[in-house]
Amino acid sequence: MRVGRTLTHHFEIETRQYDLLGIDLGEGARRRMIIFGAVIILLWIALLVPIIGVPQKPTVSLYVVPPFVITAFGWRAGKHHERRRRVTEWALAVRYALRAHRPIIGLGARAADKTEYLPWRERVATQKMAGLAKARVTPEWDREVVEELDPQVRAGADITVNQRARLLGADHVQRVSRRTTSGKRH
Repeated sequence: MRVGRTLTHHFEIETRQYDLLGIDLGEGARRRMIIFGAVIILLWIALLVPIIGVPQKPTVSLYVVPPFVITAFGWRAGKHHERRRRVTEWALAVRYALRAHRPIIGLGARAADKTEYLPWRERVATQKMAGLAKARVTPEWDREVVEELDPQVRAGADITVNQRARLLGADHVQRVSRRTTSGKRH
């Protein structure tokens, strides 16, 4: 199977909504973002109504601000993959922390055992986070002095790499295979 790579910037053509419930939206809001925001608002309200109750004057901001922030920041282009939305990257990060990537062995020839999965403690640096929570480990951005390496560990002399590429023809490969099969190994 061949895999194609796109090396040019893709076109992003989206429909826009210029008027919503009689309110002029100026240059227009992207319809997919409006739908995404509406879904987030509905889910958020469905989550909060059983816990807090019907929105009242003091709790209106709790009902409005989080879905707005999730929609505003989550609909931006992703940091690592320009064609993804940030909310997708967040969902993949949560999935990775909870479930990890399933290893593919032999291009799918067999399923991986549970022992071959990356353990949770390696996916999420729990000890580092616990140290930060207990304030025993100073975060890197707060450190003033660079920690010195152990004096017992020293760098060795520089090494040189002398590599040459060789192109071996079919005749040479046949000679080598005949030599190894006839027992004339050196």
